[in-house]
Amino acid sequence: MPPTLSQLQGFLGKRVQLAFVTTDLENTLKFWTEVLGVGPFVVIESSKGDRKVIHRGQETAMDMTLSFAYMGDIQIEIVHQTNDEPSTYKEFTDRGGEGLHHIAFWPEDFEGACTHLEANGFAEVTSFYMADGTRNVAYYETPGAVGALVEIVPMTPARTAYFSRIQRLCESWDGVTRPVRRFADRAAFLASGEGAE
Repeated sequence: MPPTLSQLQGFLGKRVQLAFVTTDLENTLKFWTEVLGVGPFVVIESSKGDRKVIHRGQETAMDMTLSFAYMGDIQIEIVHQTNDEPSTYKEFTDRGGEGLHHIAFWPEDFEGACTHLEANGFAEVTSFYMADGTRNVAYYETPGAVGALVEIVPMTPARTAYFSRIQRLCESWDGVTRPVRRFADRAAFLASGEGAE
């Protein structure tokens, strides 16, 4: 039985991310921090970690640098792929695209949200899997009413804590000090104590 309208309300969660892809990370970060006044950006140099990435049915060795900041409750992500392996990001830049690439949501019921989208014309194009085989990220090509790709990510306690620290940094940023903060990986950011309560 399909879900009712009341069951659908909020099924994507209450948080949203706007994600942008760039081939020139430094100039993109400079634009966002200096022209748009958004920051500081937390840059995670190697973001794939030990996850397996399946793109269009094939495993790919793509890796990327991710940069995160907040505008109020909206997360801004800047994606910069660091190799030439197949990916949804590379397809985008190969077509000459830069800028808005996808909109991300973090539902409480990750698999339920994915199932609902798949039943309504969203086609999975890329997924990330944890070392234990659990799907951790799903990207979907979308019907025309949306346009951009949609990313669905489970809102785990670890992800909530990680993103909350970045949001706290942005809420207290003076607009000048250390607009870009680089870390080798997520563990290095968490170990830094930045954004901790």
